[in-house]
Amino acid sequence: MTKKPGRPMGGSDARAALIGEAQRFFHKQPYHKVSTRRIAENAGVDVAMIRYYFGNKAGLFEAMVRETAAPMITRMRQAVEEGKIESLNDVVTTFYREMSTGPNLPTLIFRSMMLDEDDQQRQVVEKLFQDILLPLHQLLFQRLQEKGALRKDIDPELARMSFSSLMVFPFIIPTALADIQGITMDSAFLEKLAKHNAALLQHGIFKVQGDNTL
Repeated sequence: MTKKPGRPMGGSDARAALIGEAQRFFHKQPYHKVSTRRIAENAGVDVAMIRYYFGNKAGLFEAMVRETAAPMITRMRQAVEEGKIESLNDVVTTFYREMSTGPNLPTLIFRSMMLDEDDQQRQVVEKLFQDILLPLHQLLFQRLQEKGALRKDIDPELARMSFSSLMVFPFIIPTALADIQGITMDSAFLEKLAKHNAALLQHGIFKVQGDNTL
């Protein structure tokens, strides 16, 4: 009798273990050099679990990218709904906190965008950015402008660019350049930098509370 297809043998934490190992492998190696068999071995599960949960290597990569970005996306959506200055500061803090303890998503995005247009890795990252991240950024600053939170002399698109730059640059700065400046990108430094950059945004692009002349 032929065995019916179903869930392969593995623990209930198999999916999370695969995502965790995928984060480590894909951030250290180019997409084409990553072995799904090695990922499965390091996760302590059968490689069939990748087919079961994600379909193939591309599906695993996409799930890894989306789940890595999930905390940031959730906070961004909340910020859009609230439309408050404090919300934007929270977005910066949340992003820095998640990136300081987890995989370096900005570096992965930056590296992916340097690949050929038909590369699977680039296509997955582009889809995430175009379908979710970019629209959320645009909507957030649109809401802030509608609520009168931005200074009148500030271009919302330029403000969004400044916001993105402050968010991403600390995570894509070359290690050698950080070393020259005596910077150690650990969680303590990033926590201080998050507060500093949030303050820059608040005092640079937002109205001063109670001041209607700006």
